[in-house]
Amino acid sequence: MTENPLLSFIVLSYNYKNYIGQTIRSILDQTVQDFEIVVVDDASKDASRDVVAAFNDPRIRLLVNEQNLGGAGSYNRAVSAARGEWLVNLDADDWIAPEKSAVQLDALAADPTLDIIGTHIACVDLDGNPHAQRDVIEAYTNHDLDLNRIDSWVGQNAICRSSTMVRRAAHLRIGLDDPSMVRAPDYELWTRALRHGCHFGMVRQPLTFYRLHARGVTFGNPHGTFLELSHAMLRNLVPLAEAHALWPTFSEIAHWIGEQPELARLTPGERYRLLGATLISPELPDFFGFMTFIRADADDHRFAEDGRRCLALLRANPRTDKLVTDNKAFIGARDWWHDQSTRWEANSLTWQASATRSEAEMLVCMEAANNARARSDRLEALIAEREQALVDVQGRLIESERKLRWTAVNMTRAALSRFYRFW
Repeated sequence: MTENPLLSFIVLSYNYKNYIGQTIRSILDQTVQDFEIVVVDDASKDASRDVVAAFNDPRIRLLVNEQNLGGAGSYNRAVSAARGEWLVNLDADDWIAPEKSAVQLDALAADPTLDIIGTHIACVDLDGNPHAQRDVIEAYTNHDLDLNRIDSWVGQNAICRSSTMVRRAAHLRIGLDDPSMVRAPDYELWTRALRHGCHFGMVRQPLTFYRLHARGVTFGNPHGTFLELSHAMLRNLVPLAEAHALWPTFSEIAHWIGEQPELARLTPGERYRLLGATLISPELPDFFGFMTFIRADADDHRFAEDGRRCLALLRANPRTDKLVTDNKAFIGARDWWHDQSTRWEANSLTWQASATRSEAEMLVCMEAANNARARSDRLEALIAEREQALVDVQGRLIESERKLRWTAVNMTRAALSRFYRFW
């Protein structure tokens, strides 16, 4: 194993003895073999660590938490320990296709500006078979969204973490996971990366097998997920939208928060403070600080007052779906024409290359024709030469025949024929 491998696979495990073996085997079967595997076991109570140790591969580094740190804390430990140029995330209950790393590295080589790249997923059930609702679930991530657009992230995590490959230098620049988050720390990390100017890419092939089961934390608590998504949008997307004067996106964020059913589960004060935070961005270090702010009975009533006004505006002016739909249609048309232009340009280059080849072939044909013409001229000259030689031979034959007529016998016959009639 090299000291600084190209890839560092990060595998987080907690009581996943039934799945982690398949996860690690899928890594060992990669066509790209320059990697290390950093496994962080979050104080599992089953035989997960024994499964990892049984592989006996020097590229596998097993780190065991003395106490349960949760997903974000374990992830931060793995990132800090990783040495590769690229960090490759893979949860201990998922697995990947053998060519995944190679395909992603090819895409990164084609576009060196990318910092984070994912793939489409294939959703499987507890037993690893195609999930009964796979079409609905895969449509959530297997999309054609431009992940470098802010509105692609409003209220949705547009990339599956187990499919991602992250530039380590960029990760260290933007920081680690928020350890106080449980449901959506990866969403906060992706939106923070977007705010810091990182570029996203997507391989539109299902190279990641995502296992959906009851132990998944993202969908297990909709209320907690709603609060963490709201925090991430207010912290990362709202400042970015304001910096670029993307007021329709800002409006979409406010409408998303205001229209979620989970908002009704908050107390009126919490509800108003949350909506007020969309208008007056408070300085909050992390999700824990965000929840402290939402639940606090502060003397400063500005946020609650602004939240009430915001909620009144949202109810008085519901989302203009027609404008939003038209705007998305215009964006789609623009992207379609952009793609068409790219294809036309590519076709033009292909046609130019074809024309160049045709021109080269035509030059070869012309050269062959010239060579044939030259050979024809040489043959014609040779024929003319042979014809002249034949004429010369015929002339010599005539001359010889003429000379033969004046031999001694012929001369005697010619002389006597004057005197004798029958001569």
